[in-house]
Amino acid sequence: MTPILFIITALFGLIIGMLSGMFGVGGGVMMIPVLNLVFRLSALTSAATSLFVVAPTSLSGAYGHIRKGKVDVKAALFIGLAGACASTVTSWVSDRIPGIVIILLTACLIIYCAVTMIQGAMKPALDKEGHTSSCRFKTPASLNLARVCLGLFAGSMAGIVGLGGGFIIVPFAVGFFGYNFKQATAVSLLSITIISVPGIVIHAILGHIWYLYGLALMVGSIPGANIGARLVSRIPEKVTRIAFGILLVASGIMLVVNQVLFVV
Repeated sequence: MTPILFIITALFGLIIGMLSGMFGVGGGVMMIPVLNLVFRLSALTSAATSLFVVAPTSLSGAYGHIRKGKVDVKAALFIGLAGACASTVTSWVSDRIPGIVIILLTACLIIYCAVTMIQGAMKPALDKEGHTSSCRFKTPASLNLARVCLGLFAGSMAGIVGLGGGFIIVPFAVGFFGYNFKQATAVSLLSITIISVPGIVIHAILGHIWYLYGLALMVGSIPGANIGARLVSRIPEKVTRIAFGILLVASGIMLVVNQVLFVV
């Protein structure tokens, strides 16, 4: 990698990191299209390298929220630990899944979650903090079980497609757990940090990660995520939700277009 390419990759990382901190995604939802479409890495290598960057990026964003006391740590632990277990299993089988399946599966999930988030943004807020739904689980046991199930789903996708799972966690946390967008963002980032670790280890063992690209992205994404976490508190709830949905739709379209036109 040339110095110029390293700098360009780091700038991509900075932008991705800022969006990650703002919207509660680890950044994989944007990194995979960039690595696959711009830098021409294979689907599997893009997914593995993305996951390598997701953990420190998410931790940086989570730290920004933790400092403000906005993170439901208990919820993040339930989601994160369950997701880490699932990610461990699915990372081992990721290299047996065709690249086109990985990309198209990712795109479909991204677009579905985007539509869900935009629809939620159209609902009237229940209170001044921007909640549009109340928690659907009335007992601690049912709530914790739901958190575990969400973690298993997000973790499974993390291992297969290289995403931390934030694009799944945020919409579900808003729609089913009664969080406002900023609370869901904070929980998502801490959960992603936990979920990503086993997948990174396994992809490293299997030799799927391109470390130079990953390190270049980290140079920008880690400070960027902290900046994004600070910025989100200044943006109205409805605007952040719609922007999040648009971001996801754009990422999903990029993945599909790349797979159809420029298969690697």
